[in-house]
Amino acid sequence: MKKINFFVISVVIFFTHFSLLFAMPNDEKKALIKKMAEYHSANRVEDSLLCLEKILADNPRDDEALYYRAFIYLEMNKPQLAIADLDTMLNSGIRDYETLHLHGCAQYDLGEYEKAIEDESEAISLNANAHECYDMRASAYRAIGQRDAAIRDYSASIYYGKLRGVDLGKNYTNRALLYLEMGKYENVVEDCTEAQKYNPSYITLYLTRADAYTKLNKYADAIADCNYVISIAPNSLEGFHSRGNVYMSMGKYKNAVADFTSAIKIDNSNPSLYALRGVAYMNLSKNKKSIDDITYAIKLSPDNSEWYKFRAATYIKMKKKQDAIKDLDFSLILNPNDEQAKQYRKIAEEM
Repeated sequence: MKKINFFVISVVIFFTHFSLLFAMPNDEKKALIKKMAEYHSANRVEDSLLCLEKILADNPRDDEALYYRAFIYLEMNKPQLAIADLDTMLNSGIRDYETLHLHGCAQYDLGEYEKAIEDESEAISLNANAHECYDMRASAYRAIGQRDAAIRDYSASIYYGKLRGVDLGKNYTNRALLYLEMGKYENVVEDCTEAQKYNPSYITLYLTRADAYTKLNKYADAIADCNYVISIAPNSLEGFHSRGNVYMSMGKYKNAVADFTSAIKIDNSNPSLYALRGVAYMNLSKNKKSIDDITYAIKLSPDNSEWYKFRAATYIKMKKKQDAIKDLDFSLILNPNDEQAKQYRKIAEEM
């Protein structure tokens, strides 16, 4: 069985299925694997790959080196390259659950969700306690809208993860994210609070819980979660973005403008930040600033129907009937089923 742990220097070595006649001495290979792990821990990814490529130059079908290289390729967001290495292993008859799981992860990254489900299902058939396989299959089910199946698998992932004594911070948070989509906000808070016990520095759990608290009108709790994110990641826009959303829900538009502005200073290419700040400006009756911001959001993301609807709302406030109708017509071309846009258009027509 192949199991990566790049934070432990000693790495278990496995013999390849296809050794060459004059294969690399085992001690030399062992040293390269150890060096690869050290480079990886030091974030020297290219050096890690060079170690593996030396092994593969000697034996192109060394399953251990192929597996590790595929793992690194996935970290580098190169799933196609990972698939190629894993296919070499699978086609040679290697079908352990870890190889299948990694293959499923690569398929997921490529948007091949049905194939990811097939890989993870086969992996689970080989190891019914593999919590990571349930988690990945749940994410694939979630991606194709099969929420009940996703909840079952996330729950199985948590159950088997507890038996194995692993960190379940991300597993609980993944289920919480699905509960958030389903509008089960109390469940979101419960899962994120459990996640916090495992990984108290995991930013996503706080952002997710803040969203749920906002929906539950527990604004003080939502602000507290956002403040924590900002305190540990002051150069990350997520905390400011999330807190800005909370302030919008509270009707504190000046605070929202300040937070969206802070987020824009970190990333000035995010259209959502400009659009949201534009809406906040609209609620402060700063209509020109609102139009400028939302227009810039449209420039960055011209196919988003929401931005045209937001700008139309400002035009309605400004009594600019034709501009509002033009934006709403375009918004409805992009999203014909938007009932709010239809309602705004009626308001504009009656001006």
